[in-house]
Amino acid sequence: MTNFAQRSGIHPPQQTPKDSLNGEDAGLHAQFIAGTKNGLVTLSPEPQVELLGYDITALASGSNTVWAITDRNAIWQRDLEHQWHQVTTVSEGELHCLFPFAESLLVGTSSACLLRVQEGDLKRINCFESIEEREEWYTPWGDPPDVRSLAISPSGILYVNVHVGGILRSDDGGATWQPTIDFHADVHEVCTVPGRPDWVLAATAQGLAISKEKGETWCFDSENLHGAYARAVAVCGEIVLMSASTGPHTDRAALYHRPLDQPGGFKKCQQGLPEWFPSNINTGTLATAGSCAVFGTREGKIFRSTDAGQSWKSIATGLAPIQCLVMA
Repeated sequence: MTNFAQRSGIHPPQQTPKDSLNGEDAGLHAQFIAGTKNGLVTLSPEPQVELLGYDITALASGSNTVWAITDRNAIWQRDLEHQWHQVTTVSEGELHCLFPFAESLLVGTSSACLLRVQEGDLKRINCFESIEEREEWYTPWGDPPDVRSLAISPSGILYVNVHVGGILRSDDGGATWQPTIDFHADVHEVCTVPGRPDWVLAATAQGLAISKEKGETWCFDSENLHGAYARAVAVCGEIVLMSASTGPHTDRAALYHRPLDQPGGFKKCQQGLPEWFPSNINTGTLATAGSCAVFGTREGKIFRSTDAGQSWKSIATGLAPIQCLVMA
């Protein structure tokens, strides 16, 4: 493990008084872990760099452990002593996202397939061939579609976001799948809502998509956004946080917040943030816990909020481009 401050060009956050801890809000004393194009950065208690030299493209946290995808072809796990061990690799295709599920790890891949890692074994469990619209799925650049993000509801319903192929739902632990949203909505990230088992949210090219019926019906909200193109979404208590921009190659991206139950209520997050970000705040780079939220940027900066997105402060700069981030 290399001390964060020893890496050339990387700047630790300025010293500030420690936040007072609230036992009811785990986010206030969570560990922030960011995957970059050159290693993994842990920001608690002192910034450290691990897996230096690896391209970290996805992260997931579970009970006392963290998983990472490196170079899109290997999965690593951190043990209780904070040592990293390679779990498995693939020789074909690419690994894109991770999600802990039922004492195993679900892995979304290129060509819109879903794998399961259990006790070190990697098995393909579904490529969604039974979905009627499967042959119409695509990517804007012409490659086969990818599994981009995964989520689970409080009632145990699994959701898989295919880009571009919509959101698929499984009510039986992944044995069977049903399509939900129109796949032309171009979904970039799916998330569920603690305490609301029927709710599903998605960041799409048409703004925020919301379903209160397990994906049976959807409505869209892009009111007050400067651009409807959304890449990242997360829930922070009763607040939705979502990134928005003018398109995939934007130079005007921002983060917004709105109450869960207030359509058209988007407000731009401003206090402590620059007026605009020069690139999208991407899928997997926005994380929340309790009233705490944190996000990273392609420009190597990390920002934190302890009041559900009302105000922000910079906690790291000078990193390699940030590609994923979790709170553990």
